[in-house]
Amino acid sequence: MKRTLRILLAVLGVLVALIVVAVIALPLIFDPNDYKPQINAAIERQIGREVNISGDIGLSVFPWLGLELGRVEVANAEGFGDKPMAEMNSAEVSVKLLPLIQRDIEVGTVTLNGLRLRLARNADGRSNWADISEHLSEGQAEAEEAEQTEAPDDVDTGTQTEGGFTLESLQIGAIDVSDAAISWRDETTGADYRLTGVRLGTGRLVDGQPVRLEFSGDLAAPEEDLAADFNLVARVEPNIADQFYRFSDMTLSVLATGEGVPNGKQQASLSGNGEYDAAEGRLKLSGMTFQGAGLNVTANVDGIGLNDKPAYAGRVTFKRFDPRAVMNELGMDAPATQKSGALSSAGFDAQFDINNDRAEFKQILATLDESSLKGSARVENFERPAFKFDLDLDQLNVDDYLPPGSAEQAQSEQPAETGGGEKQKAAEIDLSALKDLRLNGQLSAGSLTAANIEVTHAELTVAARDGVLTIEPLTADLYDGNVRVSARVDASRDTPRYAFKGNLNGLQFEPLLKDVADTDRVAALANMSVDVTSAGKQVASMKRALNGNLSFDLRDGAFNGFNLAEVIAAARTRLAGDEVGSDDGGIGSDEQTPFNRFAASFSISDGVLAGKDLNLVTRVLQATGSGSYDLADNKLDYTVAAMVPEDSSGKLADLAGLQVPIKLTGNLLSPDYSLDVKTALRGAAEKRLQEESDDLKNKVREKLEERGKKVDADTRARIEKGLNSLLGGSSKKAAADDGTDSASTPAAPAEQGEGGDAGVEAENRAGENNEAAAQENAQSPAQ
Repeated sequence: MKRTLRILLAVLGVLVALIVVAVIALPLIFDPNDYKPQINAAIERQIGREVNISGDIGLSVFPWLGLELGRVEVANAEGFGDKPMAEMNSAEVSVKLLPLIQRDIEVGTVTLNGLRLRLARNADGRSNWADISEHLSEGQAEAEEAEQTEAPDDVDTGTQTEGGFTLESLQIGAIDVSDAAISWRDETTGADYRLTGVRLGTGRLVDGQPVRLEFSGDLAAPEEDLAADFNLVARVEPNIADQFYRFSDMTLSVLATGEGVPNGKQQASLSGNGEYDAAEGRLKLSGMTFQGAGLNVTANVDGIGLNDKPAYAGRVTFKRFDPRAVMNELGMDAPATQKSGALSSAGFDAQFDINNDRAEFKQILATLDESSLKGSARVENFERPAFKFDLDLDQLNVDDYLPPGSAEQAQSEQPAETGGGEKQKAAEIDLSALKDLRLNGQLSAGSLTAANIEVTHAELTVAARDGVLTIEPLTADLYDGNVRVSARVDASRDTPRYAFKGNLNGLQFEPLLKDVADTDRVAALANMSVDVTSAGKQVASMKRALNGNLSFDLRDGAFNGFNLAEVIAAARTRLAGDEVGSDDGGIGSDEQTPFNRFAASFSISDGVLAGKDLNLVTRVLQATGSGSYDLADNKLDYTVAAMVPEDSSGKLADLAGLQVPIKLTGNLLSPDYSLDVKTALRGAAEKRLQEESDDLKNKVREKLEERGKKVDADTRARIEKGLNSLLGGSSKKAAADDGTDSASTPAAPAEQGEGGDAGVEAENRAGENNEAAAQENAQSPAQ
C-alpha cells in the first residue's frame, strides 16, 4: 500500500513538473499575434460587425493567465459614418491560474485605456448597435436551447457559469478605466451629449464585501451650450447571489458652466445612502441631501414593485431658504415688492406617495415669510388628471408681494370705464382649461389681505368636472360683517353660462372704502344681495346677457364730504341770483349728511339695471329715486327726488314741502349730476297760487252762502263765472261745493257790492302771485 502510494505521488509529481514546464514554455513557443485573422473572424461571427485588432496581443500563463491587447476597433453600422463605433488603445486582464482548479475566479486588475464609444440613433429611430444586439440574442438563444437539451430537468444552475464557476466565486483585484469617452447623438430629437475624460476606479471587488468606487468625467451638451465636470465617490457593497446592492457615503459633485446654465455657472452636490434589491424590486434611499443654488433639500424614499408596478413613498424637505438669494444664484432678478422684507424666507416639508396612477402629498407644511400653509393634495390618473386638496392658510398679505406703490395706485387712480374698451369687449374668454379639469378642494384662510381688503375666517369649497366649475360656498368675515358667495361657470356648452349669488351682511362700509380707495365718503352698516346669471364668450356679450336682481341697504350712516340740505339750499340761493359763500355750499371735508337708511333694489334684464324704490332717510329730508343703468354702454339715467319737509325753516324754508329733483347721468363711477331747483320753485309757486285761489273761492262761496237769499240768480251766476275765469275754477264744481241751488233768492245790492269786492280782491292777489312767480323765474339762472 505504501509502495503504491509512493508510486502515485511520484507520477503526480512528474505530471505537475510537466505542467509547469508546459506553462513556462507555452508563451515561448506560441505567439497569439500569429492568429489575429482567426481571432478577428471569430469575434465578427459573434457580433456581426467588422473587428480590427491592430495592436499587439500579449499572453502570460503563470502564475496569472493574462491577456494584453493593443489597439482594437469595431466598425460602425452602415449609415453612421466612417469612424469606428468603438475603439480602445489598450486593455489588460489576468486570471490567477491555481484557484481555477478549485473553480474560483480570481482576476487581477482590469485596465482599459483610451476607450471611445460612439452611440447614435438615426432619423428612422434605429441605433448603431441594434444589429450587434440581434446577433448576440440569436447566439444566446441557441446556447440556452443547447443547455436545456443537455442539462437534466432537476438541475438548477443558479448563478453557476459555464464550466461550473459561480459568480459568487468571482474576485477582481480592481478596475481601472482611464481616458475614456462616450458620445450619444439622436437625430430624432437633436440630442447631442459627449462624455470625455472619463475615469472609473475601484478597489478589490469581492461579492458581499464593500468596495470604494470613484467615477469622474466631463459632460458636454453643445446644443444646450452646457458643460459639466462631475465626480462620484461611494462605498458600494454588491451581493450578486442575492441580487442585492447597497451603497453608502455617496457624494456626487457637479460644476456646470455655459450659456445654458443659470447665471453661467452652478455648483451642486448630492449625497446619501441607499440599497437596491433587484429580486424584490425594492429601492431605499436614506439621508439624501441636495445642495445647490442656495437650496438645501433632504429626502428619504422607499420604492417597491419596481419590477412590475413601481410605487414610491417618503418625505421631502426644503430647509429654510432665502428666495431672493436663490433667484440671484440662478441669474434671475428678484421682483421689487411693496414690503422690503418680502420673499426673504421660505420652506417646504411633506410626505409623498407616488405610483403610476396617482401622486399624493400629505402633512404639507409650506412657509413663506410669516405665512404658513398646511394640509394635503393629490392628483389621480395622470392621463386625465383629477386634483383634490384640503389646505389651511394661516395668513397672507398678497399686497406685500406686489410692485412698490401698487396699493397707493389702486387707491388713487381714477375709476376705470366700466363699459370697457373695444379690445376688452371683443376679447374672448378662454375657458378651454375647464373642459378636462377635474377638481375637488377646500381652502381655508385665517387672514387674507388683497387689494387692501382684509378678510378673516375665509373658507372656500370648489369643484370642477365635465366643464363645470362650482364654488359653493365661499364664506368669510370682513369689516365686522360676513359674506357668503356661490358661483358656477358652465363651459360644457358652446356658449358658456355663468351664475353668481351672494349676500353681504353687517359690513362696516367706511373702513372698507378707506382700505380700497383711501376715502371715507360713506360710513354705514351695509347689507347687500345679488343673484345674477349671464352667458357668452366675450365681455360685451356677457354684459348684454346679464339677468337677475341686485339690492343694497345701508343703515345708520352718513355721507361724508357734503351736506345734501346745504347743497340744495345753495342751489336755491344761486337760482335767486345771490352769491354763495365758500363755507355755505355744502361741500367740504367737514360737511356730512347723516342718514338713517339708504336702500335700493334693481331688477336686471339683458344688461340693464332698473329700479324705482330708492329710499334715503336723513335727519333733514327724505329722498326717493328711480331710473336705469345700461351696463354694456355704461350709461346711467337716474333721478333722485329729495323731499323737503313741510316744517323746514332757515335756508330750506322757501322749499318746504317740495321735491327737488337730482338728475344723475353718464358714467356710473363718475356721473354728472344736476339739481333742478328751478322746477321745484316753479312747482312751489303754482302750488301756492292754487292754494290761495282755492282759499279765495272758499271765501266768496261763504259770502254767497251768507247772502244767498238776497242775491238773484243772474248776479250769482256772473260772480261764479268771473271767479272761474279769473282763478280757473269750474262753476259746476263751485255750485256743487257750496250746495246751493242756482234759483236762490237774489242778494241786496249792497251785498252784491260786497261780493264783487271779494272777486276783485281775489283777482288782485292772484295777479300779484303770478307776477312774483314770473319775476322770480326771470331772475333765476339755469342750473
